[in-house]
Amino acid sequence: MAEHEDTIGIEDAAVMLRLGLDATRELVDTGQLPALRLNQKHTVLLREEGRRQAEQRRKAATGKDRTPKPATPAVRPKLRRQAAPDLRAYETPGG
Repeated sequence: MAEHEDTIGIEDAAVMLRLGLDATRELVDTGQLPALRLNQKHTVLLREEGRRQAEQRRKAATGKDRTPKPATPAVRPKLRRQAAPDLRAYETPGG
């Protein structure tokens, strides 16, 4: 059965909410996550509702809004080359 573009399955909702499948099912079963049970095997959620709830969870977890910020280039520390160690002391006679 194909899903409509404005709905997602419970597995995709779990990924979007960054929850496990069992935790997502529990939210659906308790009514905290609105969903429509099509039959015994298929449950769908509205895509926008999942996005809204995912953003709310992120804000609650971090205490701030997660609006995209401009990327800053990564700065690598400059590595200095070291002189090779003197290994003559470890040489064996005749070798």
